[in-house]
Amino acid sequence: MFRIRYPLPSRRELERQYEAILPELETVLLYVQRSVHAAVQEAGLTPSLKYRVKGFDSYYEKLLRRSREHIAGETVEISITDLLGVRVVCPFMEDLTRVEEIITAEFEVVEVERKGANLASTEFGYSSVHLLIRPSRNLGDLTLRDDVVCEIQLRTILQDAWAEVEHELVYKAELTPLDGQLRRKLAALNANLTLSDIIFQEIREYQRAMNRSLMRRREDFWTLLQGNGNGPREQGDADDATIHTGSDTIDSMLIKALHAHNDKEYETAERLYTDILAYQPPEHVAAVIHAHRGMTRFALDKLDDAVADFGATISLAPQNTRAYYYRAVVHRVMGRDDEALSDLSRCLEFDPYNIESRIARARLYADLHDHEAARADCRMAAKLDPDHEAVQELCRELGEEVHE
Repeated sequence: MFRIRYPLPSRRELERQYEAILPELETVLLYVQRSVHAAVQEAGLTPSLKYRVKGFDSYYEKLLRRSREHIAGETVEISITDLLGVRVVCPFMEDLTRVEEIITAEFEVVEVERKGANLASTEFGYSSVHLLIRPSRNLGDLTLRDDVVCEIQLRTILQDAWAEVEHELVYKAELTPLDGQLRRKLAALNANLTLSDIIFQEIREYQRAMNRSLMRRREDFWTLLQGNGNGPREQGDADDATIHTGSDTIDSMLIKALHAHNDKEYETAERLYTDILAYQPPEHVAAVIHAHRGMTRFALDKLDDAVADFGATISLAPQNTRAYYYRAVVHRVMGRDDEALSDLSRCLEFDPYNIESRIARARLYADLHDHEAARADCRMAAKLDPDHEAVQELCRELGEEVHE
């Protein structure tokens, strides 16, 4: 916080004072920026950071604007809190909350301002969170003035874009009260950007939920393959009354199917996947649906149908390595070792670093008494991930050492 008494000194005197403190300000700013960068990276976030010391001309212009708020001859102190500024720009709205929590834990927060939070629907302006922090406790041996603070602004990419444009069109140009049409256009633009931020966040949440569902599908499938689950379900366990897809979109049908699959209602999930395929979705979508239906059919002990589904995925997406792997392990369950070996080898042609396929092929080679090939796959798997529990178990079985 930089305090200047009003009436203001001369411009030259203000510039002299500014130049005297500038090296300290630059040191503080660099430290704050590095601290923020390290803290958000440790939390797994990768926002972009901008930082600056307010130039003297901008500082002086702000002093002049603030001085107009006071009566001539009045003696007061004018506080400037944004001489030091760090801006953290995040892709998504939810990231802003996490960054705010990180900064609050890292620094002493003096003040929080949420710009745009109270705007009426007919008003325009950018949304942004401004945190005023005191960095002194994080600066080690550097002795600071008691009033040094730094403003940290938190924005999404779209909020930052709006703020930059608004600064040029509104702040610098100083729109008059008569510019109603321009204000309405700006309000409409701001509303569109805000809506876009919300939609981006919703898409991210949808993708995250979908990815969680996909991972649960795969884990369930592998559990069944490894014999650690309860085995295939008896057909007829699902609640047929839950299938209402006549007016659904493919997206909503897929969500229902994934929920049913998660809940191990395999017959319901199978029928929903079949309904989706009846709509003849695009090939890349159909490839995914066939793979998931293949998993449910495996769980229902419909092994030939499962093989057919994984084959359909491969026909639509010839380099889908998971489909080769899934089909291979079902072949193994059915005692078709030659077909399983072919699929695993094909998978590894496309992805030599697929550790599940590498382990599965090593075990298959061992069962086929091709111990040389089994040990070769085992050594490769150990090279890829020596800490992998299944790799270590495989190496013990084949008498191979795990090298770090």
